[in-house]
Order: sequence, then structure tokens, then C-alpha cells
Amino acid sequence: MAPLSRQMRYSIHDKTLAAKKARILINALIDCAKAGIKPSPVTKRMLLGISAYLECGSFTKENWKTYHRVSDAARQVRESGDKDWKRRVTFEHARPLNVMYRMLRDERATLTLERAAFIIGEYPPVLVTTEEELRMAKLGFMHDGVPEQRYAEIPISGFSLRSDEAPPR
Repeated sequence: MAPLSRQMRYSIHDKTLAAKKARILINALIDCAKAGIKPSPVTKRMLLGISAYLECGSFTKENWKTYHRVSDAARQVRESGDKDWKRRVTFEHARPLNVMYRMLRDERATLTLERAAFIIGEYPPVLVTTEEELRMAKLGFMHDGVPEQRYAEIPISGFSLRSDEAPPR
């Protein structure tokens, strides 16, 4: 079987400086998880950056106007022509950052660079409307839940919640 991180849109094994940075950050997260360090704003920021890199090739949020993983409602808002459309949409992690970190901590005894990259990149962020985000929160999915359950009531077309090339478990 091919290494798991090679299944993401951007590899942590490339020779680019960004890939090297991703490897450093993932290894730092692995060290934090193995040490039993609790989630913090720093670990969440590292997860956010790595997740963005694995999907977009950079460590910052992708251009909201061209980001390809967008709910149907967010796409309509984006294409509405409203000059203030960005206030009505938000990036949502299909697998919340705290869940990703919990998975890293749960597997800390056997956690590898490949497995950590897979956990972080398996469910890339999705651009959703703020109304959709509030609906998920009211259903109890603000900080937890299986991505397919969290997004069950949000119409999306043109992509799946999982990374396009991520192998099934």
C-alpha cells in the first residue's frame, strides 16, 4: 500500500520548503500528542495550517472566491454579487480540529508521520454559510461528530467530504 500522505492533494514528501514545513509541524504535533499535551490554540493553529497545506498547497486559507470545496448554499452566496458575501460564509473543518488532535492523542503510541498526515488531511475544510454552521451547532455538531453525520443536512455537490483521493478505512 502507498504511504497515506501521498494520497492528499499536496504531499508532505515533496522537496519544497512548504512540504518540509508541513513535516516539521506534523512531527511537532506528534511530539505534543505523545507527551499527552492537551489541545491549545497553538495545536489548533498548527492543525489548521497543515490541513490548508494538504488541500491547497499553502498554510493559509485558500482564496474564498475560487476555493473548490464549497456547499451549494455557500456557492450561491459567493456568486450572488453581494459585495459583503464573505460575512455570510465561513471555512468549516469537516473533521473538527479538536477531533483531529484527539485522534492523534488516541494513537500516540503508534502514531507515525504518515498516519498523522492522513488524519489531518482525510477531511479537508469546506466553505459553508454561517446559517449552515449554526444549524450544525444546533444539532450538536459544533465540536464533534462524524463528518458524514455533521454534513448530512447540508447540500453539497461536486465533491465528497473525504479528500478526493483518500483511501477508505
